[in-house]
Amino acid sequence: MAVVRALIVGCGSHGGEVLLPAALTAGIQPVGLVDADLDKAKTLAEQWGVPHVYNRLDEVPVRQLDAVLLALPVAQHASNVGWAVDQGLHVFVEKPPATNLAQLRDLIDQVDAADRVCGVGMNFRCAEGVLELGRRLSTGRHGRPAYVRVVQVARKPLEPFGPGLSMEASLFYAQGIHAIDLALSFAPVATAISGQRVRVNRGRLCVVVGEDHDSGTRIEASFGSSAAGLYHELDVFCDSGDLLSLRNLSELSYLPGGGEPDVADYPGARVLWRRSPTNVGYTAAGYATELASFKSRVLGDADPASSQAAVLRDLLPTYRAFDELLTCWDVPWTN
Repeated sequence: MAVVRALIVGCGSHGGEVLLPAALTAGIQPVGLVDADLDKAKTLAEQWGVPHVYNRLDEVPVRQLDAVLLALPVAQHASNVGWAVDQGLHVFVEKPPATNLAQLRDLIDQVDAADRVCGVGMNFRCAEGVLELGRRLSTGRHGRPAYVRVVQVARKPLEPFGPGLSMEASLFYAQGIHAIDLALSFAPVATAISGQRVRVNRGRLCVVVGEDHDSGTRIEASFGSSAAGLYHELDVFCDSGDLLSLRNLSELSYLPGGGEPDVADYPGARVLWRRSPTNVGYTAAGYATELASFKSRVLGDADPASSQAAVLRDLLPTYRAFDELLTCWDVPWTN
């Protein structure tokens, strides 16, 4: 069996506690860890059986690698993606891969010129519930998605992610990138972008609206930092009148349109899918699935996620939408 040998750069809570075990589940072989905190890297290496640890990238023998997995602070992702593809390596980078639209376009050009795979950690695309929702819609029995609404709120950020980064952009990096991406994935024709910043007592909220008047399609993505923990809701209203609603990635409900023959006998919602109580963590949330997809693309094998996992170019519509919104608000990506 072909093996993808990977270097994991960034051993913080996400790199060490999520990407490392998810990579092993996906069949990717971590052969080295890089972190400025060498003791932390050594502890993780001993825990997971990773043979090498490094303090800096210039210490790494890149000839022994196929790929790099990046989980770093926001402002460091783009430069490290550039380093990886310049070394001839494939790369998987956690979201967000770029701090603004212009930087994303430059990265896409760089990755394309190197002819490398660049996967992006958009795990909500590959969460079990989202994949199940997509399978239901693909049957055609519910009709075409006409109105898609996504809500994603969490307890952070309450401050910008770094010096020079605007608060609005930081909300996008943390929550909005997922919410807008999912909405556009299910209703990609909604393009006329508008929105609002919502005042709350704790944190901030943003609302993005996209409309296409010719097709009668609309998306809404509401996101920000106001809740005690993560709350996620994905509602798809179809032109048949059917509603499919996924709550917290754990339960998919179906409310039939009024024309269904059995509505008079049973007008309530039907639960189509519910996550098993034992199936939680990084696998259920899509991390292992998207990393398995990344591995298959590197090797040229069949994609287990059926191309739902994101590559760099897939994020252009999401960045364009938010860039258009920031322009309307006269707010910069960076201060």
